[in-house]
Amino acid sequence: RHCQGLRIMATQNPRMKQANYLAMAVQAVKRLEREMLLALDNGSVREALHKAMEMLSELSTSKLTPQNYYDLYMHATDVLRRLEAYIIDEDGRGGVSVVDLYESVQYAGTIVPRLYLLATVGSAYIRSKKAPCKDILFDLVELCRGVQHPMRGLFLRNYLSQMTRDKLPDKDSEYEGDGGDMKDAIEFVLQNFGEMNKLWVRMQHQGALRDLGKREEERRNLKQLVGTALVRLSEMEGVDMKMYSETVLPKLLEVAVNCKDVIAQEYLMECVIQVFPDEYHLFTLETFLKSIQHLKSKVNVNSIIVSMMNRLSNFARTNPGKIPSEINIFALFHKHSSQIIKAKTKMKLEDILSLQAALLNFSSKCYPEKLEYADHVLGFTADVLSKSGTESLDDACTKIIKSLLTAPLETMQLAVLQLKNYYPLMEFMGFEDRRDLAVQMCRAVVDAGEPLDTVEKVTTFFKFIEPSLKDQKDSKTDDSAASKMKFIREQELVARVFHLVHSDDTDTQYELFLKVRNVFGKGGTHRIKYTIPPLVFGALDLVERVAQRLLSSEDAKSKVKWKPKKLFVFIHQILVSAYTNHYPETAVRLFLKAAAVANSVKMESIAYEFMVQCFIAFEDEISDSRAQAKAIALITAGLERMGNFGEENWETLVGKCVQHSSKLLKQEDKARALVDSAHLFWPSSQGEESKSRRNDRKLLKLVQRALKAANESMKEQVELFVVILNKCLFFFEKEVPTITVKYVQGLICLIQQHLPNLDVDSPQDAQTQAYYNNTVKYIKAKKDSGDSDSPYLGLDIDSATSAS
Repeated sequence: RHCQGLRIMATQNPRMKQANYLAMAVQAVKRLEREMLLALDNGSVREALHKAMEMLSELSTSKLTPQNYYDLYMHATDVLRRLEAYIIDEDGRGGVSVVDLYESVQYAGTIVPRLYLLATVGSAYIRSKKAPCKDILFDLVELCRGVQHPMRGLFLRNYLSQMTRDKLPDKDSEYEGDGGDMKDAIEFVLQNFGEMNKLWVRMQHQGALRDLGKREEERRNLKQLVGTALVRLSEMEGVDMKMYSETVLPKLLEVAVNCKDVIAQEYLMECVIQVFPDEYHLFTLETFLKSIQHLKSKVNVNSIIVSMMNRLSNFARTNPGKIPSEINIFALFHKHSSQIIKAKTKMKLEDILSLQAALLNFSSKCYPEKLEYADHVLGFTADVLSKSGTESLDDACTKIIKSLLTAPLETMQLAVLQLKNYYPLMEFMGFEDRRDLAVQMCRAVVDAGEPLDTVEKVTTFFKFIEPSLKDQKDSKTDDSAASKMKFIREQELVARVFHLVHSDDTDTQYELFLKVRNVFGKGGTHRIKYTIPPLVFGALDLVERVAQRLLSSEDAKSKVKWKPKKLFVFIHQILVSAYTNHYPETAVRLFLKAAAVANSVKMESIAYEFMVQCFIAFEDEISDSRAQAKAIALITAGLERMGNFGEENWETLVGKCVQHSSKLLKQEDKARALVDSAHLFWPSSQGEESKSRRNDRKLLKLVQRALKAANESMKEQVELFVVILNKCLFFFEKEVPTITVKYVQGLICLIQQHLPNLDVDSPQDAQTQAYYNNTVKYIKAKKDSGDSDSPYLGLDIDSATSAS
């Protein structure tokens, strides 16, 4: 039946074969396990050992893959642990002699079963303490040399390590003393570890060359068997700092370096980093880093060094102040990483850059106050790139450089401006990458909220974000919608950065603004749309600060270098340049704001000049009728609030407002503008100057002209009438003599006559109807308020609304 099963397996695929081999082996193990346990129940230890030998013979196979062999190994060793427990129990009762069993097992015929049984009985032998622990341990570790098959030998030594892990003469162990000392325990573990590593490496060189990839995968699946020995070593009480630095680490590094195998060296160095305490690494760092230079050229030394950096940086973050001052970890990492780069001449540029990125990240976490460390790394990286002779970097290298330059922003914010090598490294990137970095820098500074309060800071920072401030030689034109949106967000972020340009001293603030203007002025017309408005508003805020400072004391006049007049000249120069030509609508708003501020500080001539520029921008640059209507409405509203103009200037400005209102192209726009201009003849302020400007006849004339324009309009006619009615109600309440009860009532009747022209199905006409209804409700509420002095008492609203 067994031969027939083998013939069937010969026709199956490899995976099915493996499954069948494993199933047959496990079945045999379970069968022999039952027979062994039956023999133990009958008190026949010799028979049980014979059955165990048969069972362990299954582990002599070479047909299973490492993964399947591991499954078989686990089944078999579980059985052996039950055998060990029985032997220990019987030896304690005197039923069997563990000494005799240890001797007799050595005469077993097949070596693999013999050594597994020796390890099992030897474990019980150590537990009995009938012989020195160290003698048995070194006897077993030497006997295991008899199995030189890589996979079988590796599993055998793993079993030996597992069986003896709690029976070593470690410090304060029950086996210490006559059984040996901690040096013996460490020597045993190291010796067994060394042999395991040799067997693991030897797996690489067995079989055909075409199966090399498969063997490497199998080796990686088995690496934990080797690593468990180091874990046990790290758990030993006797492995203190001195023992680790003088004995353990040198031996481990010797094993790693001498094995001359890339996979083994990478894994063993990683194991050393992970399994031993951080404090040990701090005091043995130089020894560890020196050994890296002697590893194979194909070993990924970056991952090893980065792993150690991460381990120590996490320790520094969670245990601040525990790193001894006499140990300069950064200097050690930098020194040895530089030596590694020089020694490994074939090291890829990407690997060199990633190593420097890790070093900078380590410096930022462990030494955030040491700016010179970060600057040194950036300078070294720039030097490497310049010597590489590479004209253009690939995406991987560019990504690493970006990480190098963005890492300091997270911990240093504006302190990066002190890094001399920051900008030179930026120049190795392409335009888009420099631009993305500039955006990240802007965002980091905005999030931090730290002010740019000196000319040096502003100059340096604007140099860093230059790709966002002006066109570059290597920039490319992209008119896509996504690119335009990206540009808008970028410039809005730059505008937010401007608001961080602040100094408590007004003179310094002006000097900062001069520097900003020089930079923003070179950005081109597509950028000043977003950057000039915040600069103007900042300058206007500075005017108010200077004015308050001048009023605070008499001495301030001699101390203030830059007076408001100079600041207004600064604003005027900004706006009358290319900005007004390209963005006249926004320019009108900015001129109005400047005029309002100048008016508030009682500088009439300057306020008048800004209003003149407002009208010039309106006349020369704004041609769209809708934009003209909006602009004249803004000008009218802004002018109505200004109260410090002389009579001549006031009449000139008001005349211009009325003139431009009456010249609007569309009748509906003209009607709205004219009735708005009426406010200029009845200012709402109660000051004597405002009262002297009131002229009820001219106001009525403008209302009449507005009604005429509304009547001539082909659309929005009723809505315009309602708008004019509301304006008249305002003037009526302000007691304008020419806006009488009769006049208001006549307007209501006029609207009533035109109401039938509204289309009930039109949403716009429905809104107009609602607007009028609300106005009527307001009038009725005022009339019925019970106020005996209300001007609405004489208004017959009911008869007016019933007229048709």
